[in-house]
Amino acid sequence: IVTSFAVSAQVLRPVFMLKDEPGSTHNAHITYDGKFYYTCNGGTDKNGIPHGKINKYSPSGDLIKSYPFTKFDMRSIMYNKKDNHFYIATFDMKIYKIVDLESGTTELRFDKAYKNGQCAIAMDPDGKTFYIMDGGTLTMIRAKDGAVIKSLSGLSFGADDKDSPGVGKYGSTAIAVDNNYIYTWDAHSNAKKIFVYDKKGSFVKVYLIRDRKST
Repeated sequence: IVTSFAVSAQVLRPVFMLKDEPGSTHNAHITYDGKFYYTCNGGTDKNGIPHGKINKYSPSGDLIKSYPFTKFDMRSIMYNKKDNHFYIATFDMKIYKIVDLESGTTELRFDKAYKNGQCAIAMDPDGKTFYIMDGGTLTMIRAKDGAVIKSLSGLSFGADDKDSPGVGKYGSTAIAVDNNYIYTWDAHSNAKKIFVYDKKGSFVKVYLIRDRKST
């Protein structure tokens, strides 16, 4: 689901929904390059082999093209508008720069950049910082050399279901960043929420996500 909103709004509604995305594994993340949306597929097949794909969509949600990235079990995809390249983060805790999307050429930037393979990673629009979300802890590292800038703890996120441990662990890692704010969200509870923080980690507000049928 892709949503758009302004910080002054209180309720979010989907712009479009992606259904039956191509690929033998599952969608893990989405980014936008100013013209098109791009998703990455994560997970492996029954033999433990990744069959990753990056899928390109129009602003209205129509599939344009799929790019095979079969060696990667991807968790995040990011677009750096400063160098016009995509970056991916993988389950084996590596961050790659995509040198050429058409050919699938990549360049390893960081190995063991994070400790939890299920972490979600976002890139600051200025292209200088990666934001690594692991539960309620957010670690910022320099995109240039991987050095830790600082960590924030206690951020709200999608907590696990106490009656079904592990159910909410994927929602617990969600993170997005724009020029002014950091966003985390609870995709696990019935009341889907997005939490907004400033770049210093101070809480700003929370949004409730509603589907198209909601009033």
